[in-house]
Amino acid sequence: MPDKEVLERLRKMIRELERKTATPITGPLSGFFPSPAPPASLSTSKRPSPVPQEAPKTSFSRDPLPLSTGTRHEAGYSVISTVYAQGAFPELLPPSPASLDGFRSLEPSLKSLDEWVYLDIETTGLMGAATTAFLVGLGGWTQEGFAVDQYLLTSRQGEEAMLDALALALGEKDALVTFNGKAFDVPILQSRYIMNAMRSSVPLRAHLDFLSATRALGRRASYGQSLKEAVRRFTGYTRESDIPGSMIPALYFVYEKEGDLSVLSPVMKHNLLDVVDMACLARAFGEILTAEPEAGDPEALSGAGRLHFRRGNLEMAKRCLETAGSCGPDWRKMKGDAEALRLRLLAKVLRKQEDWEGAIEALETLVSLLPARDEDYLSLARCYELGRRDLPKAMEIVRRALDRHGEAADEFPESLLRRKRRLERAMARLEPRQDTNG
Repeated sequence: MPDKEVLERLRKMIRELERKTATPITGPLSGFFPSPAPPASLSTSKRPSPVPQEAPKTSFSRDPLPLSTGTRHEAGYSVISTVYAQGAFPELLPPSPASLDGFRSLEPSLKSLDEWVYLDIETTGLMGAATTAFLVGLGGWTQEGFAVDQYLLTSRQGEEAMLDALALALGEKDALVTFNGKAFDVPILQSRYIMNAMRSSVPLRAHLDFLSATRALGRRASYGQSLKEAVRRFTGYTRESDIPGSMIPALYFVYEKEGDLSVLSPVMKHNLLDVVDMACLARAFGEILTAEPEAGDPEALSGAGRLHFRRGNLEMAKRCLETAGSCGPDWRKMKGDAEALRLRLLAKVLRKQEDWEGAIEALETLVSLLPARDEDYLSLARCYELGRRDLPKAMEIVRRALDRHGEAADEFPESLLRRKRRLERAMARLEPRQDTNG
């Protein structure tokens, strides 16, 4: 297909995206490049600051207006700055101070919730060493609100200068936050530093990859694992009329061929919202990982409990698992296997804490109400044996488990038979000895 036809098809797709949205897809980005000869100074436009408030978990049909926007043009690249007020998007609030311990189960090297930088890149495609990150979005909390700086490569000759500016900006931060950044964003940026014979500034000492967090918090059949799907699940925000990621490299090539920066407006918006979305997820994940009152997703809370358990954070695991089991009627309750997994893990946590009564309560609920396994009966018997020192009750639990397998002795699991024999020996040793002397 001739280049002219390709360009026309891409422009038609952009117009279609604009038609479907209630507001022009260029939005606040339309004035970022006012003339072919960009000014050297930073220009900004101010809007009244709304009163910060907790945003309801609902979908937005329009893009919130930023507090301020501005553009700084350098040789070969531009920096586009956007600041949003707290609460402009659902969950666009700094992580709660209480969430630090929860996040440490994701990244043990975290020192604080301060100086986090949210990073997302757009590239020229997947072309190995030739892949270039032509747009890098960096977001972070400031006194004014959530600020996003987008570094746009306006000329290939400006890549080294842009990478140098990125290194300076990242060098001031303590923790990096990405979505699939460990597999995509960071390796590509590292390769660009290497190709330009420069020292890489990424990754930072601490790196939170929210794709890993999304997976750790468990799947829901109605949601995917992408950034937009994660935000839709955990915050209720649905991004509308977004450009498909597959179009982004082509649009940059259109810009390079024609020099028309307006072609990149949907790409700029896509990148901007990706960075904002990660900040929204940080608030939501912090609530879930610390089982705060706002967290009401039982599957996610149960997943947080599993994560804390693997990290050895038993008290936080207990808190998340117990909160998952007490979610109110307005939330979809876990049933069947999901609830059995929660109770089984909660019992393990409580046993490690030597809370035998709590473990017995969890396991009794499991074996009486839900599909239980032989291991559940064995764990319950162990709790009665070690916790209450009640060998007859432990034997009763083992016999209940054996009764589930019917009358055929050859079908009895060996694990249950071994426990039965061991309990019989222990009970025999406790029986009073008969006087053999007459």
